[in-house]
Amino acid sequence: MRRGITLYEVVVALVIFAGSMAAISEAISTGVRAALQSRLQSQAILLCQSKMGEVIAGAVPRQSMAEAAFQEPYLQGWKWSLSVKPGPHTGLLLVEVDVAYRLAGNSVDGSFSLARLVRDQTAFASSASAAATENAANAAAAAQQLQQTPQQN
Repeated sequence: MRRGITLYEVVVALVIFAGSMAAISEAISTGVRAALQSRLQSQAILLCQSKMGEVIAGAVPRQSMAEAAFQEPYLQGWKWSLSVKPGPHTGLLLVEVDVAYRLAGNSVDGSFSLARLVRDQTAFASSASAAATENAANAAAAAQQLQQTPQQN
């Protein structure tokens, strides 16, 4: 009887070991990519909500903007755009903010889009001024009518 391991057994063991290492490294690589994608998606959601808050608060003008970079140095690679369209009803605007993170090759690795209906301040300002003008005209007419009533007696 022979004692020890033959060369054939050693080669088979190395092939099994190499195959299992390749499968494990592929699983780890997939997990790392999924974690990075999840982190980028979460950051895109937060940035989009933040930019929408700036638009609603008036810190960013409510006018459509092409893709622009964030000003903060730790947000390199992140871009945002703003689309403002008339809403479904008078006095409403449909505001849409898009945020994306792009790597080389223009592949989008993390993006999010948020749409919201917002009051059109110009429509409410013009309707308020029209109402004020109408109220002033009504008050003037009522005052004139009061002045004419005592004169008739």
